[in-house]
Amino acid sequence: MKTVALLVKNGIGFGHLRRAVLIAEAIRAEGRLRPVIISQASSLSLFRDTPVEVVNFPLLHRVSSAVAEDSYIAVLDRLLDRLDPAVVIEDTYPDPRYLSLGSLAHRPRLLVMRRLDGASFDQLRTQGRFAAYDRVLIAQSPEEFAREGHSGDSAAAVRDAGGFSFVGNLSYAPTPDEISRTRAAYAPQGEPLVVVNGGAGGDQMPDGYGDRLFGACSRVAERLLAEGHRARFVFVTGPYYAGRPLRETANLTVRRYEPRLAALLAAAQVAVIKPGNNALSEALLGQAHLVLVPDVSFLEGLDEHAARVVAQYGGAVTGPDPDVLEERVREGLARPPRHLRPEANHRGLAVTVAAIHRLAAEPPLPEVPRRRLMLVLKAGGGRADDWLERVVPGPLKGVLAVRPDASGYGPVIAPLGAPEAGPRALLVGAEPPAARPQEIVDRDIRLLVTRPTVPAAVARWLRLAPANPSPAVQRGSTVVASKGRADHFLRAVARAVAADEPACLTLDLSRLDHGEAADYLGAVGDWLERQPVELIDPGTAAAVLGRRLLEQV
Repeated sequence: MKTVALLVKNGIGFGHLRRAVLIAEAIRAEGRLRPVIISQASSLSLFRDTPVEVVNFPLLHRVSSAVAEDSYIAVLDRLLDRLDPAVVIEDTYPDPRYLSLGSLAHRPRLLVMRRLDGASFDQLRTQGRFAAYDRVLIAQSPEEFAREGHSGDSAAAVRDAGGFSFVGNLSYAPTPDEISRTRAAYAPQGEPLVVVNGGAGGDQMPDGYGDRLFGACSRVAERLLAEGHRARFVFVTGPYYAGRPLRETANLTVRRYEPRLAALLAAAQVAVIKPGNNALSEALLGQAHLVLVPDVSFLEGLDEHAARVVAQYGGAVTGPDPDVLEERVREGLARPPRHLRPEANHRGLAVTVAAIHRLAAEPPLPEVPRRRLMLVLKAGGGRADDWLERVVPGPLKGVLAVRPDASGYGPVIAPLGAPEAGPRALLVGAEPPAARPQEIVDRDIRLLVTRPTVPAAVARWLRLAPANPSPAVQRGSTVVASKGRADHFLRAVARAVAADEPACLTLDLSRLDHGEAADYLGAVGDWLERQPVELIDPGTAAAVLGRRLLEQV
């Protein structure tokens, strides 16, 4: 049986480990692959109840961090070589430590990427971190991804470069029976539950977040107990909690780790949580009123995300102040259960597992592409659209044609004979179109074909009113055909494909009559058939340029 290795991030978080276990258990249940989780977690709590094989490296506290890191990388390299995984699955975000591993150099790699804020995604993209993966599964919907504030270039790369797909949020969805049993365990008399969770309990910065959060909520619990309120509090501190000891009382239960956390959050009337990706996803699936207490975060932008979630689903965003938290908790306890919540994303997990199986069964074979050329024909002279179709020979059936655009933005470039098939390009001269770039992109025009040097007015038009996603810019030149001198154009093609990838040339046929154009294009077609040149459409050109946005280093 083939092995798949799941490399998970390590540190103070825990949600990524829970997501890895969720995926690994689904793979194991299929019975066709052997999943192995490779981790360096400080706590093994999560792994005690899973049937999946886990290799957990120890944290080497007694040696310098540099030596510990080098040792970890060396042993990890040997372990992966011995496991010989058919697919390597990475989680959360690209990790530069894996780039130097010889054992991973030629293996299929898949990244399951949880939400990243726009600035962080942009930074990783411009560092070339996504280029190493065969597939990147984004654990968001396209709409959620767009709300993160990604740059136009990042949005274009995700749309056009290939390899990216949206699978929706991945988190455990407890069954009604699990929720009922968990509620009965913590509130046997039907008391309303207030669940407090600070993620894994560690601090992204040494600012005592866990101590402040649970200390403040302890005072809230004390005040409600003193007045005889029925509410019960459950603190799930996380295994890395290092704050002051928390004392259990008649209305307060403290757990360092709760394997049924998803069911507990679903059973709660009020959830006071650090809005990390996993805990917040699980809380949203339940009925609890949300009290979100962001902390310093790594690549997540928790404050902005928490504000968006509250705007959509209700609740409050606040700091760990006991007076404010008391007010928010009381508001949540006084209201009926929250009914607005997302659907559980069972399909997303199935799509993720299917993608892993496909990579394991049919690892993508590399291809050395031929030189790619956008060959555009311009009929000129007021000729009808079908004139080009009658003069173009068989070898040139992949050419493009310049056509007037009914919108008035300017001439468009589209496949000959199929002007509405797929993405189109817009031919831009010295002056930009009258429309804003976003209007152009919204018409599924993904490519702007400009002069060899982008005109200053066009560059300013793109810069001052940037579209999202950004349109790709393809530089190209025009050759005016002369009777019997196809060799002039062929030299231009040879120079263009040697200099640019992809290349773009427009051939203006306005000076040729029907017979002359047919002879000219016949010579061009005969020559191109013998060359390592592939004729491409605007969508393929946008994909090539989009891929380049992932390979910037």
